[in-house]
Amino acid sequence: MHNVSSFFKGPTNFVLSAVYEKYYPNVAFPEIAFIGRSNVGKSSLINSLFNKKIALISNTPGKTKQVNFFNHSDKLMVVDLPGYGFAKISKKEAKNISDFVSHYLSSRKNLKKLFLLIDNSLGAKSIDLDTLKSMGHMREKIIIVFTKKDKKIKEISEKNNLIKSNYENYVVSSKNNEGIFDLQKIIFGLL
Repeated sequence: MHNVSSFFKGPTNFVLSAVYEKYYPNVAFPEIAFIGRSNVGKSSLINSLFNKKIALISNTPGKTKQVNFFNHSDKLMVVDLPGYGFAKISKKEAKNISDFVSHYLSSRKNLKKLFLLIDNSLGAKSIDLDTLKSMGHMREKIIIVFTKKDKKIKEISEKNNLIKSNYENYVVSSKNNEGIFDLQKIIFGLL
């Protein structure tokens, strides 16, 4: 398992942010992507996985509005997708973001895994189920990550059981790194 830890200590560099496919990087190595509701802890998880601050953590939900590409050790492309949900943006802007994210998900041939994040303390919401339903064509690529395991559960969600029974899932904490190594092993296995 030393190889796993060593791999994630390698360099991770920002490549570019884009909305349109013609600007996406053309690379041959595997790609993984992260998506979830605004304020779910996506940037914190990415930073924990790669042992460094690469994704910007913001106090304002919904800051990510483009597809952000990061190159890890010239072996893996890491993609930070815009969050969905309660960000303070117009319906038109929300639809534009939804459209280009959908296009990204259906067009990237090297996309091996999509990590869909759900706040463990709040539980799955209808919007999470709707998002999963819209991604039915790529079901085998989706891994559910319940974030913020270190926080007290505020809401019990019956939707959690539905998701847990239908998808590979993990409960993690970026704050104390609980469950992070399990995700690193999955990612390392894609290389």
